[in-house]
Amino acid sequence: MSILGVVASLALPPAFMLLAAAAFIPFLITAAKAKTVWQSAIIFWSFAFGWFTASLYWISASLFVDISWEILILPFSLFALPAFLSLFWGCAGILVFLSGRTVVSRLVFCALWIGVAEIFRSILLTGFPWNAPAHLILANEYLSQIASVIGQNGASFLVLLTLVAFCFLYLRFWKTGLIILLPFMISFGFGVWRLDHSVPMSHLDTKKTSEMLIRIVQPNVQQSQRWKAEFKDKQIEDLFALSMSKAAPVSLIIWPEAAYPAIWPNVEKQFLQSAQSVISDDEQLLTGMLRFGQEKKLYNSALLFSDNGSLIAKSDKQKRVPFGEYIPFRNNFLFQKLKIFGNAIDISAGPNKGLIYTRDNIALRVFICYEIIFPNLLSSHERPDVIINLTNDAWFGNTFGPYQHLSQSRIRAIEEGLPLVRVANTGISAAFNYKGEMLGKIGLLEKGVLDVALPLHQQITIYSQFRWIIIIFIVFLISTTAVLLDLIFIKRQKP
Repeated sequence: MSILGVVASLALPPAFMLLAAAAFIPFLITAAKAKTVWQSAIIFWSFAFGWFTASLYWISASLFVDISWEILILPFSLFALPAFLSLFWGCAGILVFLSGRTVVSRLVFCALWIGVAEIFRSILLTGFPWNAPAHLILANEYLSQIASVIGQNGASFLVLLTLVAFCFLYLRFWKTGLIILLPFMISFGFGVWRLDHSVPMSHLDTKKTSEMLIRIVQPNVQQSQRWKAEFKDKQIEDLFALSMSKAAPVSLIIWPEAAYPAIWPNVEKQFLQSAQSVISDDEQLLTGMLRFGQEKKLYNSALLFSDNGSLIAKSDKQKRVPFGEYIPFRNNFLFQKLKIFGNAIDISAGPNKGLIYTRDNIALRVFICYEIIFPNLLSSHERPDVIINLTNDAWFGNTFGPYQHLSQSRIRAIEEGLPLVRVANTGISAAFNYKGEMLGKIGLLEKGVLDVALPLHQQITIYSQFRWIIIIFIVFLISTTAVLLDLIFIKRQKP
């Protein structure tokens, strides 16, 4: 069963081999025919283990940067993490067996409980909603537009229901299969309409300037060099040189996560002197940088500077990477002196969160690193004009990781109906409009600069207004369908 999970994972970005998703069909049918509750749990867990092991292999690449004792946790990153994530699907298998009495109803319950398991996977124990079934819709520009209505969590249900529909067609339950396939066909039609038609002006926010000229700077610094003293001056020179490499002035220059290899405000004087000589009049600079706050706590921050080098605003990372930016249970005596990836102290969740405003009163919501993969971090009551993702994917080199990160960033633009800019150290950096259409990019492991006239048009999407109400409605609809199918087929079997 794990082999089927491996094959199915090839349908995820960047491979997008959609035919590989057919591996779900024998898995779902076998699971629906399970004889015992534990057999069902093992089938679900085994498939998920293959899915996560194959699609998250790239996490282990970070252990080969400046190899040290951390290489000893390779088995954990390669196998223990996927095994843990698969427990959510294993629990779904238990619920599928207990919920349905017939194969047909259990197939629909598969879509229900895997979708619910994915929601819990995105929330519990800090959450890690990476490579959800929803990400299969990103392979198609039209189908991905349904995220503006049902979001990532809703899209997981859609993908799973579509796969269940093909199971019914394979089993020759033609009518049931075609009915369950309807949401997929409606979603595709909606995507064609949304991309090929302009949104009514009443739904667009044009109260401010219609576009913002931004400059994306991708320095492409290898992770093994980023914090070494002998490379710091060269990195700083390159950052400012790239920022000045184009003559036309821009509204906002954007550097990636922790781009400046020092800690604020320890380097305030040095930074301001350099910034004053580089940032042109009316330009502003947004950069990722580590900073010390009160009580010498360390934060992973985004700092916004004006053309005279003064600090305008700051925003801190809230969702930290366990074992990457902090050690869980640090107060436990076993972990008090533990250093991981060279960090002697933990990065804290900062006190500054929410919107930051440019001098032109453009509201920015900055998400740092993998914060961008979490649905629902935006508040409908505190809506920005632009979403910005600052990240450093240098840890993962030329693997699937940066491509998956880019795809998952794009779905936030579609969900929220907002333009999004992603700036990565080694790539992939890109800009998207409110429909998730790419406006330009800098490729992986490339040093470069990209100027983009970013349209500030946005749409108040159905999902951004109702969020969990939509998910609750989908859960109710699927569970009702499964129960009705159970009753219908049991009644047919009685004679």
